[in-house]
Amino acid sequence: MNDDLQHSRWLARLATMTFCVITLVIFTEAAMVAVAPRSAAALAFLLAFRAPVPFYLYALWTMRLAFGRIAGGEVFSTVLPSSLTRLGLALALGATATVLVSPLALRLMGGYRHGAYAAFDPSAITIGLAGLFLVILSRLFSRAVMMQNELDEIL
Repeated sequence: MNDDLQHSRWLARLATMTFCVITLVIFTEAAMVAVAPRSAAALAFLLAFRAPVPFYLYALWTMRLAFGRIAGGEVFSTVLPSSLTRLGLALALGATATVLVSPLALRLMGGYRHGAYAAFDPSAITIGLAGLFLVILSRLFSRAVMMQNELDEIL
C-alpha cells in the first residue's frame, strides 16, 4: 500500500511535468507563429493542426488529479469511476480530433483540393478506442462498487 502511495506521488509529479512541458511548447509555438509574416494564416493552420492538444492536455490533467487523490489516501472506489470516465472521454475526443477534425479543417483551409478528409492514424484510432473502453470500464467499476456497498449493508 505504501508503495502505491509512493508511486502515485511520483506519477502525479510526472503528469504535472508533462502537462507543463507540453503547454509551454504549445504556447512557445503559438508565440513564434504570431510574430511570423502572414501570422493570421499561420495561426489558423496552427489551431487546426493542434486541435487535439486541449483534449490530451485535459487527459493529462485528469491523470494528475487522480494520482494526487490516490497519493492523498483516497479510496480507489471513489477516485476511479469519475477519473476513468473523464480520461476516457478526453482520449476519445482527442483521437477524434486527430483523425477527423484536424485533417478536415486543414483541408478546408487549403481550398477543398488539398489534404485528406480524415487521417488514417492507427495510434490515434487505438487511443480513441482505449478511451471508450475506459468509459465502459468506469461504468462497470461503478456498478461493482454499488453492489459491494449493498452487500456491506446487508451484512
